[in-house]
Amino acid sequence: MKNLLKAAPLMVLLVILSSCGGGSGGAADPKEIGDAALKKILAKEFDTLDSLMEQDMDMSAVKELRDWRIKEGYERWKDYKKRLEGDGGMDPKSKSGIDGEDKWKEMSYGKKMGLEMDLYKLYANEDVDKRLGEMKWAYIGKQVKLVEEGQGTATVHYMNGFQDMIEVKCKRINSLWYLTSVEVTMSKEPPKKPKDD
Repeated sequence: MKNLLKAAPLMVLLVILSSCGGGSGGAADPKEIGDAALKKILAKEFDTLDSLMEQDMDMSAVKELRDWRIKEGYERWKDYKKRLEGDGGMDPKSKSGIDGEDKWKEMSYGKKMGLEMDLYKLYANEDVDKRLGEMKWAYIGKQVKLVEEGQGTATVHYMNGFQDMIEVKCKRINSLWYLTSVEVTMSKEPPKKPKDD
């Protein structure tokens, strides 16, 4: 009976820890977050990357605030549209599906994050389907900085045969790692093969 009573607080702690990390992207190692983010990027599932982030917001309240800002004119479709379009825009090839004011108003948090991390810009690059979906990508290392017990930051690096790069940035909160952002470095055209003189 004494052993059972000693084990009870440990069981409660395990339940609490598993419920904190469950469905909110927490992982024991930053490479797990990096691998999961890489998989989503290569599959062009940009809008689902938010599932790897710390879910520490009241999303319904955030949506209410955004709806209010739109209704009161603090956020306007015509201004956001300018940020989407053109060579320097967040969505130069109109692949996000945000093609009008109604879609913009209904935009999910995941879609917003995919656009803000410039992932839809990748569609402007030549052979993007081949470079993301068909090419082999390799894990090439990570940098981890632990600040204090249970906290820290990390960057996980991946590269393909064209030397396109994906960096996945993570933060550690209470001993679990979460995605904070991704950065993809990809030239507009694949590099040319060297030629003999």
